[in-house]
Amino acid sequence: MTYLKNLKKKLLDRDSWLFHVMLMIIISVVFIILLIFGLDLYTQHGESVVVPDLRGKTLDEARAILKKVDLDYEINDSTYSKTAVPGTIRDIVPAPGSHVKAGRILFVSINGFSPRKQTIPNYKDQSARQILALLRGLGFESVDQRVVPGGYVGSVVGLQTADGRSVEVGSQLRIDTKLILLVSGQIIDTLGIGRLIESYDREGSMDSTFTRTEQKRDSSVSNDWW
Repeated sequence: MTYLKNLKKKLLDRDSWLFHVMLMIIISVVFIILLIFGLDLYTQHGESVVVPDLRGKTLDEARAILKKVDLDYEINDSTYSKTAVPGTIRDIVPAPGSHVKAGRILFVSINGFSPRKQTIPNYKDQSARQILALLRGLGFESVDQRVVPGGYVGSVVGLQTADGRSVEVGSQLRIDTKLILLVSGQIIDTLGIGRLIESYDREGSMDSTFTRTEQKRDSSVSNDWW
C-alpha cells in the first residue's frame, strides 16, 4: 500500500520525472489516434466512385458527367483518326468501370481536329528502303516512288508531293500528305556491248538481238531494291 501511495504521489507531482514520462505517453497515444482518423478523412477511406465510360464523348459532355461523380480530367494525348469524330475522347485512364477515389484526376486521349505534322528527315543520297521505313515510322500514310536517272541505284535523290512540289529537308508536313520518293534507277551496263556481239554471232540478227538486249536491260531496272 505504501508503494502504491508513493507511486500515485509521484504521478501527480508535476515536478516528478515520472509525471512527465506519463504525460508524453498520453500525448503520443492521442496524436496517433488523431493521425489515423485524419488520414481516413483525407483519403476518404472506404469511399470510391466508378469511372464512367467517356469514349466518344466531347469534352463538354465529359466535363458534365465527371462533375456529377466528383471527378476531373486532364488531356494527356491527342491523335488523329479519320474514323473518329474530331474533338471526342478516344481513351481514358483509369479504364471505364474502375473504382477510384472521389476527386481523382482522369487522363484522357482525344481525337485531334487535324492530322499532326512531322518534320521531314534528311533523305538525300540515302537508301530508298531506309527512307521509306523512316517516313512510315513517322506516320506518313501514303509514300510512293518514282524511278529517275542519276546517282546510285536505289538511293533517294529527291522528295515531292503528289502535285509535284519539291519537299525540302526539315520542312513540316501533315502526315496525310501524299509523298513521292524520287529514286535513282540509272544502270550503266558495261557488259551490254559484249552480250550484244555474242548474241549476234549466235543468231545473226543485230536488230532482234539489240531489242532483246534492251529489254533485258530495262527489266534489270526493277523494284527489287525497293
